[in-house]
Amino acid sequence: MADPVALSAEAARRIAVAASQLAADWERPADDGDAILKVVRHFGTLQLDPTRTVERTHLLVLWSRLGNYDRAALDRLLWRERRLLEHNAHYVPIERLPELRYEAGPWISRWAGVSGWLKTNQAFHDSILAQLRDRGPLQSRDIDDSMLVKGWESTGWTHGRNTTRMLEFMAKALEVLVSGREGQERLWDLPERVIPADSPATIVEDEVYAERRVNEAMLRFGVADLAQIKTRTYWVPKAVLPRTIERFVEEGRLIPVSLPRNPKKRPAWATPEALARADSPRTSRTTFLSPFDPLIYDRERTLNVFDFEYKLEMYVPKQERRFGHFTLPMLHDNELIGRLDSEVDRKANGLVVNGTHWEGEPTARVRREVDRAVEELADFVGATKVRRPEPPTSEDRRSRGR
Repeated sequence: MADPVALSAEAARRIAVAASQLAADWERPADDGDAILKVVRHFGTLQLDPTRTVERTHLLVLWSRLGNYDRAALDRLLWRERRLLEHNAHYVPIERLPELRYEAGPWISRWAGVSGWLKTNQAFHDSILAQLRDRGPLQSRDIDDSMLVKGWESTGWTHGRNTTRMLEFMAKALEVLVSGREGQERLWDLPERVIPADSPATIVEDEVYAERRVNEAMLRFGVADLAQIKTRTYWVPKAVLPRTIERFVEEGRLIPVSLPRNPKKRPAWATPEALARADSPRTSRTTFLSPFDPLIYDRERTLNVFDFEYKLEMYVPKQERRFGHFTLPMLHDNELIGRLDSEVDRKANGLVVNGTHWEGEPTARVRREVDRAVEELADFVGATKVRRPEPPTSEDRRSRGR
């Protein structure tokens, strides 16, 4: 067996950025709907999160790759054309339905305490289906919970959210689906009234499911170690995953590589297409990334590939924060060069830049590129102005030096 291909730090970063569709020469379809679909299909999912310090994460993930786009195109894909589904706090392309059906089978056995709660509340479960069948799409607050036997118990924020939890568990099993939204409130309905008639109706087997998930993981990463692949193949049976990776290597679809920083000595692979980009002069967009962006979602990978330690400090006590409540990593020339501490003042309709934290001293050109990205972000979130902190006075500097 040939030795793994040794990758430099620069090559690993270039591959990771290009695989995340953040290369400067990434081809964006002219139509906003097609552009959005291209991104979501590439990653397999687009994560949702309600935080809106700057903007909701799924909208930021799209903006980082597409620039300004028509948000109505996303709503059209979801609620009119049904080319995307809202499922388990993610947007998922409709063509992944066979995989969702596969996952709907074993999920309940991995959730401690859920199976018993569902059995106890079987009558409540059945009554929800009957109410949706008779009344059409409903918000959770509009569902009669009189058949509930035992409430949902949790040490977290879901405690006592009985109807919502039941709907979410039923949705994991594809017994109900989100059919729309009224404001931020989900509308629930029966799958046959949400899933288009021409959608794939199959259910994949273990080997096919594993092949699809490994392929999607490597498209997403370009280069990845075993732990990273496992995060994207959660439902693949343990015995099937190594067989799938071994077959991909034998077929030339994965190539073993060695990474410059791999402290846990895990085996790693790259796709042939990614390796072909390793020594290219391709650079990245200059943009900001959501804290949940696919490029940096895995914090360990972010540290190992980019030598960039990132933590979302939203849940850190204010006095213990190093960089800010909701910082956005800054991407430039295939490097993570710092963090933008910003928020939107919606009352004043402004993007507030609380601070820019650099990893190293930026050149004047880099500052201009980042300033331009700030203006583009302000335009995207609908801010009419950018408010920056006042530069420190001589007295401020003297005070800090004491």
